[in-house]
Amino acid sequence: MSIPLSHLRFIAIILSALLLLGGCVRSAGPDLRGLELRDEIEKLSFQQAQRAFLQADYSTTVQLLNRFLRTYPQSSRSLEVRWWLARAYQKTGRLSSAVEHLRFLADTPAWNVYQADARYRAAQLEERLGTSMADRARTGVLLSLGSVQAPGDVDLALSVSRGMAGDTILLDVPCRVDSVPSESREASLIHAMRSAVQRMHSQEKAVYLGVTLRCLGQFARESESDKWKDWTHDPSSGTLRRSSYYSLHFGDYQAFLVDWLARLHDLPLTGLVIRNAAPLGLYEGFNPLAVQLFAREFGVDFDPVLMFGDDRMMVQSNSEPDVRLPSVFWKWAGWKSRERLRIIRSLVRTLRVRLPHLEFGMTLQPQSVTEPTRGLIHFAEDWIDVARGPFDMFLVRVEGSDRKVVHSISQGSSPESSGHHEGVTVVAEMAEHLGKPDKIWTILSLRSDSAYTPPPMLPKGVGRIYEHLAVP
Repeated sequence: MSIPLSHLRFIAIILSALLLLGGCVRSAGPDLRGLELRDEIEKLSFQQAQRAFLQADYSTTVQLLNRFLRTYPQSSRSLEVRWWLARAYQKTGRLSSAVEHLRFLADTPAWNVYQADARYRAAQLEERLGTSMADRARTGVLLSLGSVQAPGDVDLALSVSRGMAGDTILLDVPCRVDSVPSESREASLIHAMRSAVQRMHSQEKAVYLGVTLRCLGQFARESESDKWKDWTHDPSSGTLRRSSYYSLHFGDYQAFLVDWLARLHDLPLTGLVIRNAAPLGLYEGFNPLAVQLFAREFGVDFDPVLMFGDDRMMVQSNSEPDVRLPSVFWKWAGWKSRERLRIIRSLVRTLRVRLPHLEFGMTLQPQSVTEPTRGLIHFAEDWIDVARGPFDMFLVRVEGSDRKVVHSISQGSSPESSGHHEGVTVVAEMAEHLGKPDKIWTILSLRSDSAYTPPPMLPKGVGRIYEHLAVP
């Protein structure tokens, strides 16, 4: 249960008063109880600042963490506090102040867990301070972990990145839920991941790890993971069957995800990106727990088989917003989208505490931006709600040959319209809503004819991550 900031302040005041009173009535000398109280006060003060950060109240975070450093200059938490303070300063746009604290962490004589990342981030921010942020777009390469199983594969990927003057590598963990489980294969994949991350970081690249949460159960023991499998509706038979993917609704699976991802703390990663290689589509998500929770919240007797058997239930991939559907379907689709995002937000907030040095990103389906109803039905995704989440960047795939994806025709316009009725791009629409183009990274396919040519109409500051498919 979360504790409001006002309650934390009250508790800190009470503990401070007890500590002062204890000092008045006790004689000088060792006071273990007093030391415990002091440590508890420090802990509460730090947690108060962390809570403000996770709630995106960065100005309050800066105030609270600076107060902490003044009050407890010798605290064992001071390095961690400076790390959070640097990130809070960066979020408020005060980059020079962020660099000051990052340089402190980078230049400490004794090694600390933040040192390598602090040195890298400080250099990045110093470069940005000398360059207009609007003119500086992130560039990099997206490649599958399955493509870098050998050192030569990593070298090839790095050479591609250098050829683009790219500063970023997004290393994606493949979704292999349909293959036969093998402990040796999974151990080999994890070893390859660790080796690749270390190698890429040594080449001064910002390394992000892409993970699809519905697939990570592949790294658990089969005896555990089988009970976390989702349920899907099979249109051909009209029945429910076990899915190949895992459901985020299970508390044990959420705990497994946090534990698995927290084990990456020793890797020189810059961030984690929540990919969506297995979208929670129209026929997915019908595990008994989710069905029970939905039925209880809406007070309905919910049976997915009967819902799909309804004569009005005629949904195709190109459904129009005005398609006729049972009212219970819309309740289910909205609830499924909200629940998915709620669980992901909770996971990210938990991981921010366990992995405070990482940034967190999330991929979006372009159709969710251009056709919100389709995004809700087929991807359980409401991008406006996602944009309010605790994410540092948003990734969206842009295919130059697909005008429906690249161009979102403004209301009342048509592809043939001209003059004042110009089409706008998906990313332009996102940038206008977010107000920060640099938070958007586009995923682009590398092509032999124009491998590194940016697609037209991208706002300045939008990142370009090219998907590299050269290694089989």
